[in-house]
Amino acid sequence: MKNFLLIILTGTFTVLTANNDCFHIVVKGDNLYRIGIKYKTNEEGLKKLNPNLSPSLSLGQKLKVPCIDGKQDESVTSSTQKQPSSLSQPDEFQGNYIYHSIVKGETVYNLTRKYGVSEVQFFKDNPEVKEYGLKLGEVVRLYQRDKSSEDEIAIDGYFLKVSRTGKLNPFKVDTNKLKDSTYVNIAVMLPFLFEQNVEFLKRFKDEQEPQMYKKTRVFLELYQGIKMAVDSAVKAGLNAQLFVFDTKADTSEIKRIISRPILKKMDLIIGPGYTDTFVYAAKLLKGTKIPLVSPFSKKDLVIKGFPNTVRIIPSEKSHFKAIAKYVAENYLKDNIIIAMENKSNHAAAKIIQREIIASSLSGDSGQTVIPSIVDGYIAPIDSLQEGVKNIIILANNKEAFSSKLTAKLIPSSSKFEILLFGLDDLKKYKNIEVDYWDSLNIHITSSSEIKYGSPLADQFLASYFKKYYSEPSSSAFTGYDFTLLILNELLEERTYSHNQLVGDSFKGGIRDYRFKYNGDKNGISNNSVYVYKYSNFNFIKLND
Repeated sequence: MKNFLLIILTGTFTVLTANNDCFHIVVKGDNLYRIGIKYKTNEEGLKKLNPNLSPSLSLGQKLKVPCIDGKQDESVTSSTQKQPSSLSQPDEFQGNYIYHSIVKGETVYNLTRKYGVSEVQFFKDNPEVKEYGLKLGEVVRLYQRDKSSEDEIAIDGYFLKVSRTGKLNPFKVDTNKLKDSTYVNIAVMLPFLFEQNVEFLKRFKDEQEPQMYKKTRVFLELYQGIKMAVDSAVKAGLNAQLFVFDTKADTSEIKRIISRPILKKMDLIIGPGYTDTFVYAAKLLKGTKIPLVSPFSKKDLVIKGFPNTVRIIPSEKSHFKAIAKYVAENYLKDNIIIAMENKSNHAAAKIIQREIIASSLSGDSGQTVIPSIVDGYIAPIDSLQEGVKNIIILANNKEAFSSKLTAKLIPSSSKFEILLFGLDDLKKYKNIEVDYWDSLNIHITSSSEIKYGSPLADQFLASYFKKYYSEPSSSAFTGYDFTLLILNELLEERTYSHNQLVGDSFKGGIRDYRFKYNGDKNGISNNSVYVYKYSNFNFIKLND
């Protein structure tokens, strides 16, 4: 996206030298595209004749040009001799910009709407318009975004199309509808960090593709999914309004937002995005009974002591319990080893152990199975047995411990049958080589998987691609999934209740949902986790 000086077309001037070379003198309104048209060439042709030619032209600049039929074009059109026409001139397209001649009746508002550009971008490219206003015959630059640039789409769509106050609110909010009981009012409170993005974008040079401030992208994509879910629910018949607030990842800003009277009218609040800021907001909203959805946190902190909260992402405890349940259902007669790095993992190890003990007691055998808990790198290897399957469950899934233990287990895998169980973090660890996955029969848990081929996932994929020209990220899928789930419940009953979610199973496009109560004083949580086996470079789901 190279920016260059736009000079308004009002006259032309060509000269012929004694050497029969033709030159063009730049006048007001010239640009390389128009000069090329006049002399039956293009920008590349002009650059061959003028090796150091830049797109930024100066008044009076002398350019070597092709001689048309070997003759001088000596016509001179003065800017004072020709008045701007009110007739529309054909738009010219060059690079990422359309050049448009202003005609009578046109305004900045209708130009930006017609060409799909924000006012911020328009004035950035046409600073003279901001200072002097539009004039008949004036040529303005209208940026046309590159459909292939996902970052740029996001920036244009959400940071350049904001109001002058800096508020990010994509829907036209009618505050009168706050009093209308048929409307569902939804607040989105996420750290979009608008100011940081504005400053961040200024650092990029003209020839560089803009990128978003690194902490913004995940929340922006989450919001894309949320908004598309609201759009779908509205089409299905739900009267809804979406209020969007930039928390700036700042507790003082969150407090300011929550203190606004409009927040008391909300039927649902999504966010804030981080665990600590969510807990801060939950404390301030505890007395309101407004349901508060935590979109990303796995921590119990977001539901503990806050009966109005909803946690979407299953906790690590849910993952450990899923492993324990699967192992108890399939390997009670085998050698079960729970591996810790040190005593700091004891709580996780006990969760796994208790779940297996409980499952063994409820089984038909009547035999109590108590898995051994060991720590360090040597004890798991010393605990291996021949003639049975050795089920090793990692109670610590940190990269250093997991990588080192798997490497030490490899030599034993030729003598002992080993099945290693861990969380989905193992997929990210580069030190766990591909060969290890097969040799150790590695199993992992996961709570998210894009379900290609399912109607919900395919519909969202198609709609998202049509809107953003790219595939949705897991964050966008998450926003769409849980928002659509909750709003579908509100289609039946306008007032939200935890009872609408708890006790049922819901199939989403990226994850499934099985919500449960965690006591009267706590919020509800999604506990849907699956166990996968690695086989031939694929992960095969083993449980329902």
